[in-house]
Amino acid sequence: MKAFHLLLFDGSFIFPELILILGVILLLMIDSTSDQKDISSFYFISSTSLVMSITALLFRWREEPLISFSGNFQTNNFNEIFQFLILLSSTLSIPLSIEYIECTEMAITEFLLFILTATLGGMFLCSANDLITIFVALECFSLCSYLLSGYTKKDVRSNEATMKYLLMGGASSSILVHGFSWLYGSSGGEIELQEIVNGLINTQMYNSPGISIALIFITVGIGFKLSLAPSHQWTPDVYEGVRFVREIPTSLSISEMFGFFKTPWTCRREMLSPLGTRQNFSLFK
Repeated sequence: MKAFHLLLFDGSFIFPELILILGVILLLMIDSTSDQKDISSFYFISSTSLVMSITALLFRWREEPLISFSGNFQTNNFNEIFQFLILLSSTLSIPLSIEYIECTEMAITEFLLFILTATLGGMFLCSANDLITIFVALECFSLCSYLLSGYTKKDVRSNEATMKYLLMGGASSSILVHGFSWLYGSSGGEIELQEIVNGLINTQMYNSPGISIALIFITVGIGFKLSLAPSHQWTPDVYEGVRFVREIPTSLSISEMFGFFKTPWTCRREMLSPLGTRQNFSLFK
C-alpha cells in the first residue's frame, strides 16, 4: 500500500507524460477494434492529448526543482522549457502533415503513434536525472525518428534516408554509451547526475583524464545525433528522403548537454569554494 501511494505521488510529477501515454493507448485500442477507421477521430485524440499535455505542463510551473521516482526524474523550470518546445513542435507537425498524408493515402494511425511516442521520449529525456533513463528516453525518441524518416516506404530515397539515419544513429548511440561508461567508472559507480558530481569530488577524479575522455565521447555521440559539424554529412540525404513535416530534433539533448558539461566545472567550483564541499546540490538550480 505504501508503494502504491508513493507511485501515485510520483506520478503527479509526470502528469503531462501520462496524458500522452493515455493518448497512445486510445489510438491503439480504437485502431485495433474498429473496422471503419474514422480519421478525424484519430486527429482529434492526438491533438487533444498534446494540447492537454501542454496545459498540464503550464500549470506545473514551479520555482524549486523536484526529484521523483527515486531520483530518476527531475522537474524544474529549465527542463519544462524544452518540454514545451517539443510539445509545441509535435502539435504543429500534425496539422501540417494532414494534406500530404491524405494525398498519398498512407496509414494515418502509425504516423500519429510515432509522433506521440517520439514526443513522449523527448519529454522523458528532458527530465531524466540518471544515465539509464537518459539513454532509454533518447533511444525511444530516436527509434521513432527512424520510423518517421522511412514512413514513405515505397519511396527509394526514403528507404535510403532511413538506412543512413539508422546506421548513424546506432553508431552515435554506441559512442554515447561508451562515454557514459567512463563517467560511471570515474564517479565510483554512480548513475544519477547529482551523485556523479559528488562521486567525482569524493574520488578526486574531477581532473582526471577519464573525465575528459567521457566528455569527448558524450560530445561526439550527441554531436552525431544533432548533426553538428563536422558530423553533419549524413543530414542532407536524410532530409531529402523525408517528404513530410517531422519534428525538429535539435532540442532533444540540449538540456542534457548543459548538465554533462556543467559536471566537471561544478566539481572544480565546489573544491575551490572557501566554504568547502557540499554533499547535496542540484545541477540545474
